[in-house]
Amino acid sequence: MIDKALEAIIDQWYLSVSDYYITTEKKAGNPDIFGPEELKRFHDETGHRIKFDKADLDFTYGLSLGTEDDCCALDVSVNNKVPNFNYQELKRRLDAHYQKNREKPVEGFSRLPKIRNCDAFHLKEIKVDERAGKADIVRLIFCISDEHLEDLVAEPQNFQELIRQYCVAPLRRIYAEVYRIKKK
Repeated sequence: MIDKALEAIIDQWYLSVSDYYITTEKKAGNPDIFGPEELKRFHDETGHRIKFDKADLDFTYGLSLGTEDDCCALDVSVNNKVPNFNYQELKRRLDAHYQKNREKPVEGFSRLPKIRNCDAFHLKEIKVDERAGKADIVRLIFCISDEHLEDLVAEPQNFQELIRQYCVAPLRRIYAEVYRIKKK
C-alpha cells in the first residue's frame, strides 16, 4: 500500500511537469523530436524515481521503502551532480524546516484526529553521501510510525498527500532554493 502511494507520487509529478520536457511519450508520438529525453521516470525493485536532465539541470529524486532499526523506513532522496553544491546550507534549511513543522497537527485523517507530523513520520536522519566521480545523494530517512500505520494507510489519498507534503515537497523546495543560490 505504501509502495503504491510512492509510485503514484512519482507518476503524478511526472505528468504535472512533462509538458516542459522531451519525454519518451513525446518522442514516440512525434518523429520530428530528435533531442535526448529530458524527463524520465522509473519504477523498479530499488524504488521510484524521476530524473530531470535538461540544460544544466541534472538530478534525480527518489522514493523507496526499507527497514531501519525495526521500523518501516521511507527514504526520500535527490541525486545531485551540481559541483560545489552547498550541502551544509541544504542540511541547515531542512533541519530548520522539520524543527518548525514536526509538531504541527496532521490534517484530513478521520481515524487520526489528534496526531502530529512527527507522530506519523519521525525524521531519523538527513544524510549526504558525497561520491567522487558519481552523483552525490541527499537522503531524508523517515520512520513511519507502527502505532499509526494501519490508520494512515486506511485513507490512501490522505496518506499519499501527507507523504507528498511533509516528506517530499520540503526537499524539492529547499533543494531548489539552495541550487538557485549557487547559480547567482
